[in-house]
Amino acid sequence: MIQILLFFCYSFLGWCCECVYCSIPAKKFINRGFLEGPYCPIYGVGALLVISLLLPYKQHPVTLFIAGTILVTTLEYITSWLMEIMFHTRWWDYSNYRFNINGRVCLLNAILFGIMALVVCYGIHPVILDLLQKLTHTQQWIIGSLLSIGFLADLVTTTFALLRKNADFRAVETSIHTLRTLFKQANIFPQEEPLSQTIQRILDSTDADEILLAHIQELRNKIQLFRSHQKHTVKRLKKAFPHHRENRKEIFERISQVLDEHRK
Repeated sequence: MIQILLFFCYSFLGWCCECVYCSIPAKKFINRGFLEGPYCPIYGVGALLVISLLLPYKQHPVTLFIAGTILVTTLEYITSWLMEIMFHTRWWDYSNYRFNINGRVCLLNAILFGIMALVVCYGIHPVILDLLQKLTHTQQWIIGSLLSIGFLADLVTTTFALLRKNADFRAVETSIHTLRTLFKQANIFPQEEPLSQTIQRILDSTDADEILLAHIQELRNKIQLFRSHQKHTVKRLKKAFPHHRENRKEIFERISQVLDEHRK
């Protein structure tokens, strides 16, 4: 249970650092965490890895610094990759920083992680561990259990909101693809005759107009559905990660693409 409590302690400290770092330039409070609660799990995991793997090298600060730099930077890279796979979004991007790797990690942050590993091992961890060990076994279990339940509920809620958002995008993209196919099949973009004549010919001879209107209405309904799911979680994450980059074009850019590519 001590490990769980350590995870929450370092997750909270990481959250505090992130909030201060982002709130001061913005001149307003920003909940920088990916989740609703006051914790950044990546800091908790990173601290536990440093404590578990690098404390034996405490007598060798240079080795500890280098190992901490590599370990935590690797964690950041893997976390960025996994979150992008799950949510189709790049939550942070260091492409504008020098010596970055695929925009997921950069040299500046790597050095800071190495420094943080030294601070944790030589300064913070002994104090936190001493405070936690003063709790009785029962107190540790009660506090750890309550924190874990709240954390899991927060994780499920946030994950569901983001997956719901992705499902709405996929529904919109499917409808756009169908709409594009119908435009091609209807030959609504003429090669020779005037557009007005082509439209009139289609209206007179087929029900393409009704089909197109039905899919346009379907598209509008799905866009409205997507907007209805922009609830607190998604709005909060946009504020917390203002520079995040979604791996999809904007909806209206996709609609323009349908029109631009009609002759292909």
